[in-house]
Amino acid sequence: MWRRRCAWTRTSPARSRRAFPSACTLRRAADFLLGPEAAHLNISGVSGLATKTSAVEFLLASIFQHFPAHKGRIAALCFNVKGPDLCFLDRPGALDDADRRRYERLGITPQPFERVRYYAPCKADGVNLNTLRTHPDLVGDVEPLVWGLEEVLDFAEVLLNRDDIDAKADAFIDFLSDRVLNKEFDDGFGGSHRVQTFADLDGLFRAIFDGLELTGRSDMWRTHHIATIRKVRNRLSNISTRCKGLVTDDGPSNDLPWGRFEDRTVYVVDVANVDALGQDLVFARAVSKLREHLERRDLGVEAVVVFVDELNKYAPADGPETYVRKMLLDISERGRYLGLVLFAAEQFRSQVHRRVVGNAGTTLFGRMDADELATPGYQVLSPATKIKLATLPIGELMVRHPHFTQPIFLRFPRPAVLRGRDGVERFPPATDLPFEEAVVRQLVRLDRRIRPNQVKDLIAERRPDDVRRALAAVRRTRPDDAFAYFRKLLGARVAPAATPAREPVPPLNPISEEPY
Repeated sequence: MWRRRCAWTRTSPARSRRAFPSACTLRRAADFLLGPEAAHLNISGVSGLATKTSAVEFLLASIFQHFPAHKGRIAALCFNVKGPDLCFLDRPGALDDADRRRYERLGITPQPFERVRYYAPCKADGVNLNTLRTHPDLVGDVEPLVWGLEEVLDFAEVLLNRDDIDAKADAFIDFLSDRVLNKEFDDGFGGSHRVQTFADLDGLFRAIFDGLELTGRSDMWRTHHIATIRKVRNRLSNISTRCKGLVTDDGPSNDLPWGRFEDRTVYVVDVANVDALGQDLVFARAVSKLREHLERRDLGVEAVVVFVDELNKYAPADGPETYVRKMLLDISERGRYLGLVLFAAEQFRSQVHRRVVGNAGTTLFGRMDADELATPGYQVLSPATKIKLATLPIGELMVRHPHFTQPIFLRFPRPAVLRGRDGVERFPPATDLPFEEAVVRQLVRLDRRIRPNQVKDLIAERRPDDVRRALAAVRRTRPDDAFAYFRKLLGARVAPAATPAREPVPPLNPISEEPY
């Protein structure tokens, strides 16, 4: 049995110090934290004072070092939803002597994560990355996250779960996915289409509208009302506009390595600067793909820890039912059987759906707000415990667990990784590069033999959209000779047509004295 050990101080603030040692270790079985006996971890506390992210970083480091090989391979997928919190997990942070002594007692080597893979959407220009990890020494490790029409249509419910969308719109989305996408399709007006990108889909919509207008049928097309078609078109074009950089109109996609996840590896998806609708899409699609591959046992690992911050936003106690909330409920209730474990954090536990927090096998509390402690969910705590929770110093947590009849207060060592705000100071983000320079940087990251001047000469006077499509194809294919493949995709340079010489215009005759 694997055991994780954390330093702790007292079992209960209401009991005497003499009854319990002032420093010992708390041992936890892996089956109860990661399944299948129980699973999931939830941590609550005031932003900036509860050290929620730091606690999760420490736990992941402990899991990666102590999880036994005979239980299988394990990885973590972390969503960075605010600032630079998770942008420097592969860089060492500062530790004092007290932290080092705690690590030694716990049998954990204080070091940053050895294998971290970063993914971030592009900005609207399609070449600069939308992340704070853009320092020249670090940006080479960041992989673009770009999705096309096929990836978006698979999870269109995330985009269409608004009040003005009904079952008719869902039926039309299903029609597009089953009958139109990646197939030769006849629009009914003599036109043939093969829809693979948002640009292709928009062309189909225009052909439908034009055909209906020409034939005088302005209300129905293949049993779908024209108002429904326009509504779906507006929603799909909205996502490609609001999330430009994450969603590409006409280029190939670049996704997470589904089926090739590696053991003891952290995959960080940075969506801190992405529109809220795009964040929902990224979260929904990534977690759904995780579940799909874990069910088929072809992800590459047997268990995945998913870390989600700001749970108040994704699984609120009130509000309309959303695809993301339904998915979080499903993970919390059935994910442990698949090896899909949820580590979630929020500021106000009382505002999170009770089935999500209630299914967490282990619950941690950092420093809490007094108003939050006054809500009905904390009535089981004694007044002394509430007072201590409201004044907890940074680095201390309270743990509630079915194995313990009383709340336990513990202290954990500072994570051995660079904190987000310290990382931004040490590795300040670079300014956005000009288009040519950004293309060079991405190609050089793929093949160090490429010379920048070669790329600049090749893409000079080329259409940016053509360059972006060729660059995306190179990223997806990863050829041995990236520059040769990139040049092949761009095609031969077309010399501009020579402007014919104009014949000289003879000068006007001098003005004569003849008035006519």
